[in-house]
Amino acid sequence: MIKTLREGFVFQRDWTGKGERGLRDQMLMPAIFFGAISPGLYITALLTDFIPGLWVSVVLNIAGYGLAHIMYLGRMERFWRGLLNLRHSWISRGLLFNIIFTISSTGFVVLRSMGTVADSDQYMPVIKWISFISSLLFLAYPGFMLSFVKAIPFWHSAVEPLLFFIQGVLGGTAVQLLMGSLFRIDPSVSAGLLKINYLLVITVLLIILSALIIKSLHGEAERASVMYLLGIYRGEGRLFLYGALIGGLVIPLLLLSLFIFYGGHTAVVTATLYTALILELTGIYFAKYGFIRAGAYPSDTIPKREGV
Repeated sequence: MIKTLREGFVFQRDWTGKGERGLRDQMLMPAIFFGAISPGLYITALLTDFIPGLWVSVVLNIAGYGLAHIMYLGRMERFWRGLLNLRHSWISRGLLFNIIFTISSTGFVVLRSMGTVADSDQYMPVIKWISFISSLLFLAYPGFMLSFVKAIPFWHSAVEPLLFFIQGVLGGTAVQLLMGSLFRIDPSVSAGLLKINYLLVITVLLIILSALIIKSLHGEAERASVMYLLGIYRGEGRLFLYGALIGGLVIPLLLLSLFIFYGGHTAVVTATLYTALILELTGIYFAKYGFIRAGAYPSDTIPKREGV
């Protein structure tokens, strides 16, 4: 356990690969990351009818989220038991959302790629809407899951659902724009996605800065979490400050501003755009890792066994 300078808090560590099971303990953070990028990409690709993006989303969901999450579980063969507490557990709801999203998105992409299939035409709109709604629910659930953990004040707020949802859409636009280097995307669609991406970067930056300021003015456990994220606590947490905040938001915002307002179509300009998009995706990972890693238990709510 990592104690603050006041010796009154401990930071949770089970969700960030600091356990004792080696590689399996490190699988949850990639699962959380791909669990945001996959539905985010599916939403943007579905709305723009970008078939390659839909396929990549399905693969990221099954391999990046599903397999990684199952590997993290203590008893992988019993993952289905996660569905037994839908009434009270956001983890159970998230599993249900993912199962519906996986089945409906895979079915839609397969049928959509096959072209017109007479027997399936009447079902395509239904499958499409189920996949779209389930992607929204699946994208939203991690933030709600954290916000309902009352033992960790830093997570227990309305910020996490909004932030995690917008980050997923941001990551989806970034991946689709990157795929434009391999697959043809209509120029008007690319221009629209780029503007949306630019606005989402600004939005995420404002949400994070506002959250850090507001949370630092609340209880001491939240203040300790903010100190950790900003690297004030014994130099730890700097991965969030430099990887997520500066490298994942501020620098991409500057590069995108140069591209949008002064750019052209030269190789250097294109490389600048792709650099910004890659930094965004890296920043999303570090931001999620940082927010989860910074969760601190107040001294009067420290669990007997470390975990969440």
